[in-house]
Amino acid sequence: MAIIEPRGAYQFRARVRRNGKDISKTFENRKAAEEWARVMEGQVTGESVVDRRVVKRTSLADACAWMLAGQIPNTPNAKNLRAKLAYWEGSEFANWSLDAIHDRSLIEWRRRILDEDAEDPEPECGPQTVIHRLNALSKLFQTWARANQIALENPVNPGVRPGQPDGRNRRLREGEERRLINAARKSSRPWLRPAIVIAIETAMRQSELAELAWDRVTLTGHHPHIDLLKTKNDRPRQVPLSRRAVAAFRIVPRTGPKVLPIETSRGIIHAFADTAKERDFPDLRWHDLRHEAVSRLFEQTDLRDAEIMAISGHLSPSMLIRYSHLRTGRLSSRLRGGKLNRRAG
Repeated sequence: MAIIEPRGAYQFRARVRRNGKDISKTFENRKAAEEWARVMEGQVTGESVVDRRVVKRTSLADACAWMLAGQIPNTPNAKNLRAKLAYWEGSEFANWSLDAIHDRSLIEWRRRILDEDAEDPEPECGPQTVIHRLNALSKLFQTWARANQIALENPVNPGVRPGQPDGRNRRLREGEERRLINAARKSSRPWLRPAIVIAIETAMRQSELAELAWDRVTLTGHHPHIDLLKTKNDRPRQVPLSRRAVAAFRIVPRTGPKVLPIETSRGIIHAFADTAKERDFPDLRWHDLRHEAVSRLFEQTDLRDAEIMAISGHLSPSMLIRYSHLRTGRLSSRLRGGKLNRRAG
């Protein structure tokens, strides 16, 4: 047990016995001496004392700024994490103390921005975006608590995140690719038609195609390819080009250093929306062309999953699980054809 002893008119000495030895320290007031003794006793007994004042005076915006200033490791997810922390830094919770943010508040926030209670919801964003934001918030609480050696309750508990949305499975239907390309011929953007073919043949992301420069495109030689230096995952990769892709690149009008004469990737979306009208191409989006491209790599080639990942830019085999069923028919044919030797039981 700690002992507080007066040491004159304005001094107090706190003394705690630890490992058979007395540890003492002198303070100018009793309150400071008692606080020190309380912390030291907690260390002796293994019941560390948490100074809740540090948590209460740290706002969410403060914690976000601290983490953004140098607490994010250089990983493929770093760019996405910074963007999500910037969201929280300017959110409605920005001035809230870390101690005041609980799961119930986050559930109310989620229900509101996803418009979950409406019969015909008009959400501010999709469930996947909400999940990413909550994952970043959880990471923030864990990192800040560990750095400050404070036991801090993580408000992103089970039940806070929305249900995982199903991935889109829209494929090009029979004859739809031909109709889409014919529609693009009539577009005022002469680059749109070859861009559609390139997307289907390479599985490039919208942003990757929008930022692609001509000096990264090799159309000659034995191995035509694209060198992507900056991707969504901040990992460079080389994308091989089929003959059809090479032909599409050759008809793109060269108007500058970039392959497509657009300022941002939104230019692709606007051009595609003007061409792929809902009445003619129901529920078809530009991103569906990437899904179509990856699906064809599974259906029409013998490439291994790792080789498809190298082309598409997926980070792990788990991201390709949704495509694995596309080879079931081919495997069945190989079994029926006797290509896999078996001994009769």
